[in-house]
Amino acid sequence: MTQTGFKILLIDTDDELLSNIDTALNAEGFSVISCKNSREAIKLAVDELPQLVLVDLLMPELDGIDICIELRHKKELENTLIVFHTERNEDYSQIAAFNAGADDYIIKPVKPRVLVSRLKALLKRHSSHQVEIDTTKLTGLTIDRERYLIFLEGTEIVLPRKEFELLSLLSTSPRKVFTRKEISQLIWGYEIYAKNRTIDVHIRKLREKLGDKYIKTIKGIGYSLEI
Repeated sequence: MTQTGFKILLIDTDDELLSNIDTALNAEGFSVISCKNSREAIKLAVDELPQLVLVDLLMPELDGIDICIELRHKKELENTLIVFHTERNEDYSQIAAFNAGADDYIIKPVKPRVLVSRLKALLKRHSSHQVEIDTTKLTGLTIDRERYLIFLEGTEIVLPRKEFELLSLLSTSPRKVFTRKEISQLIWGYEIYAKNRTIDVHIRKLREKLGDKYIKTIKGIGYSLEI
């Protein structure tokens, strides 16, 4: 199945890398736009409204974190996935990216075909969430999947997309323990390695907004929603 209709914006300064990724994405039916300038990339994103932005962390003028923050403040891009593609593999760089609103963090080098598979999985998962319409009401917590809204004791809580999807998943079976493998495959579309902080960062951010009582950690296994 081709990905006709999906548009991806590539933001990087490496011409050869851009060309290789562009070729791999085009072979799968994606529409691809490339840009090497940070500010031009932000304008392109607003004008073209891509479904996914793939951005390097190390960019001149505005780095990837700044670009991500700018894009996350654009109302018209609220449903756009933002994925970092970078050589920086430190925990603090990944945490900064997710705090800025990133949906995933992919460390270079990665073969173009593997990269494309990762992006396809993200887009597939995101598309399935967008068509799902449901509202879950639990003790003190309401999850509106149609509008991507959370209400805690009647107060609206704003969550980035991946935090919302993670909480929504846990709420489908309260008290069920979801393993890290289940969470990574159902939310990100592939298995996240144990040393990767992606899930931990999102759980921590959810606890900061909802309090500690809702999400329980089962050490070495995963997480459950305690309602």
